[in-house]
Amino acid sequence: MMKDQEKINMEINIGGEPIKLTVPFQNQELTRSVEDEINKLYATWRRNFPKRSEKGLLAMMVYQYASHYKELSVKYQEAIGKAEECLGKIDSILRP
Repeated sequence: MMKDQEKINMEINIGGEPIKLTVPFQNQELTRSVEDEINKLYATWRRNFPKRSEKGLLAMMVYQYASHYKELSVKYQEAIGKAEECLGKIDSILRP
C-alpha cells in the first residue's frame, strides 16, 4: 500500500500531447481533474478559435491559467497579511 507522501509516475494528455509527471500519491485525483478541465477548455477554445494555431491556442490557455494563478497568489498574500494583523490584535488583547 502506498503512503500519502510517496510519489507516483503518471501520464496525462493535454491537447493531444502526452505529459509524464511525478506527483504525490494523494494528488492523483487532483491531477486527473486538472487534466480534464484543461482539455475541456482546449476543446471549447479549439471550436471558438478555429483559425488559431495549436501553439497560439496553448499560449492563450497558458496565459489564462497563469493570470488566475497570479491573482490567487496576490489574494493569498493579502489574506496572510490580514491574518497576521488579526493575530497581532488578539495577542495584544491577551497580553496587555
